[in-house]
Amino acid sequence: MTDILKEAEKIFMQRHKQYGDFVPRFRKTALLYSALLGIKVVGSTLCKLIILEKISRSDHTYLKDNWLDIINYSLMGEILQKLEDTEKNEKVKPIK
Repeated sequence: MTDILKEAEKIFMQRHKQYGDFVPRFRKTALLYSALLGIKVVGSTLCKLIILEKISRSDHTYLKDNWLDIINYSLMGEILQKLEDTEKNEKVKPIK
């Protein structure tokens, strides 16, 4: 594992201790965005949006923090999307 991945993992664990499990927090935030925008927003979409902001920031100047955040939001987005897809597939049951 490269140094940046090790550092990202350390930050991820620090944030977990500081804020708790990200899954319910991102689901709650997605509901708030949904209410504000009047469209359905899910947690994985929030991760994508945050990543885009981090990419935009990286055009201005190099900050390692942006790249560390992109790594962690990518991980969180992947986990959230898997959960969202599983839940969506469980709701759609074939008629027998």
